[in-house]
Amino acid sequence: MIVNTTNSIEGREISRYNDPIAANVVIGTNIFSDIGASYVDFFGGRSTSYEKKMQEMYSSINEMLFEYYSFIIQILKR
Repeated sequence: MIVNTTNSIEGREISRYNDPIAANVVIGTNIFSDIGASYVDFFGGRSTSYEKKMQEMYSSINEMLFEYYSFIIQILKR
């Protein structure tokens, strides 16, 4: 099995197209993170509290997609 994101693979015939797999995660912040982000917006810089939440969100999505892809690959191998 070759998984590819282009519309062709040189020297190969495409036997099946699959829909993209996507996931959504919503993570809330607290009021202190929002206040800190407001200061960062006004004075400039980086909001480390938001960056940490974004990293948490990306990690969560990666775990979800890895589990889903593992499940799909097991089905496709049958």
